[in-house]
Amino acid sequence: MPHCSDCGTYVTRDFIRVFGVDGRVTGCPDCTTYRELNNGSAADDTADSRTEQLRGEKRLR
Repeated sequence: MPHCSDCGTYVTRDFIRVFGVDGRVTGCPDCTTYRELNNGSAADDTADSRTEQLRGEKRLR
């Protein structure tokens, strides 16, 4: 079953085909905004994940 490498949420094979690279994605609608997905963040291993950003914001409060 395909899943997001960042948060582990199930993603469809079509989602991976459109937004992924080499059969994997590092972001999905559950952990990334659609704007970020359209800009290629699901395929970018070097970008800070939305999940990591949100965790950091919670720690700062």
